[in-house]
Amino acid sequence: MKLKERIGVTLASLVVCMVILIGMESGVRPLSAVRNAVVGKPLQLIDEENQNAAIDIHLRRQLGKSESGPGSPVKDGESVAKNKAVSPEDTETLNTLNNLTQEGKPLTSDDHAANQEKPVNDDNVIEANLEEQLDDRPKDKHNDPYAEPLVAVIGELRNRLVEPKFTQKAYTGKYDAFFRDGPVSNPSPAGADKLLKPYKTIRKVPAWERFQNGINRFALYDHNDPLIPELLNNMANLEIAEVDEKSGGTQVKLLIDFIDGGQSLFKPWKVPRDYQTVPDHFYFSDIERHNAEIAAFHLDRVLDFRRAPPQIGRWLNMTTEIYDLGDSSLRKTFFRSPANNICFVGHCSYYCQTETAVCGHPDMIEGSFAAYLPPFKMAPRKTWRHPWRRSYSKHRKAVWEDDPFYCDEVRSKHPYNTGRRLLDLMDLAVFDFLTGNMDRHHYETFEKFGNFTYPLHLDQGRAFGKYAHDEMSILAPIDHCCL
Repeated sequence: MKLKERIGVTLASLVVCMVILIGMESGVRPLSAVRNAVVGKPLQLIDEENQNAAIDIHLRRQLGKSESGPGSPVKDGESVAKNKAVSPEDTETLNTLNNLTQEGKPLTSDDHAANQEKPVNDDNVIEANLEEQLDDRPKDKHNDPYAEPLVAVIGELRNRLVEPKFTQKAYTGKYDAFFRDGPVSNPSPAGADKLLKPYKTIRKVPAWERFQNGINRFALYDHNDPLIPELLNNMANLEIAEVDEKSGGTQVKLLIDFIDGGQSLFKPWKVPRDYQTVPDHFYFSDIERHNAEIAAFHLDRVLDFRRAPPQIGRWLNMTTEIYDLGDSSLRKTFFRSPANNICFVGHCSYYCQTETAVCGHPDMIEGSFAAYLPPFKMAPRKTWRHPWRRSYSKHRKAVWEDDPFYCDEVRSKHPYNTGRRLLDLMDLAVFDFLTGNMDRHHYETFEKFGNFTYPLHLDQGRAFGKYAHDEMSILAPIDHCCL
């Protein structure tokens, strides 16, 4: 008996497999065909275009987006999928298939050929069966169906990239022409060591990933790299997928995730662009300016250092692009000001009180977007205490401010006793002097390149605070070591 039972189970399995294969060849959804044949329901034909549109709607629901927003297949409550009229021949074929299924008769090869040659493109059929299709998908721990596998989700998001509001042409105007035709004072040698290991791929690599793959021992990017305008254009126009608050620091900063997988650091507008540091305020209590980050990037590029990550300005809607996409802890800090403006406080160690809140006008706000460097796990960075760091005290000075021979002590210690590090600090002193940045307490380098690489030019938020004043103490490294 056991042998007969095994033979019966094997035969039943073969029958099910044949039904599934027949359904796949004829355009009928296999699992739905078997289930409908058992319960006597009509067959449902696959319409790939409408099916993809339905999946796209479900993805937007899981991401918390509007079903009729940018990139959605739904506009004004109606599907954008093509509405093709069903011919009488198609209707007759569908009715024949339904009758055969309800009577339990097998489908002949002629029926399959008719079904394959004349697919039905009826939106109502697909939409009526959408919920049933979603129920067939695997569930997560919250009993919610997964939209698609992870790779498919990423592919769907990349396929829904919004068209840019404007197209920035590379090397137009005097500023861009400088990088096209101007001299290169600090060229990267051919075959320079790359920060990340090269890899081969057949997919289209986004601009942010190409930027990270191009970082080498000598610079973050090449002098006339056409990738930079493309990267800046993407940061200024791509749709935002998620917003998180970046921990640490004296002022609020947000981590922006784009739908193409890229990330950017957002510093919001705090003070007007022509704001100057209050004379009675110390350098360490100054408010960070988003436009200072943008200006410092362009100066770093003109000086041919190429050690500051690309920066660009962008306007955001605080409701739809920050509040709706942020986590619960960030949303709890939002409020409406007496001037009827949308504001938020965030979490930081200094300027995160109600009186120093970030406010829109009424819900639009400007800020700087900085291209993100590779993750720490892929490219570890080492943080160094700047030897000419200020005291950050209201009552005492730093040692170097009263010691003219301070450089001798610095030269005797690692990493300034070998390699190029001390010379790079001289370049950094010139850069900080031109920007008026007195807040250089630490700097970072990539661990992979050891002591034979450049310091990154990061955190210029307190630069350009007194644009009519030259702070000569910033040049102390050059005064101590070179003069």
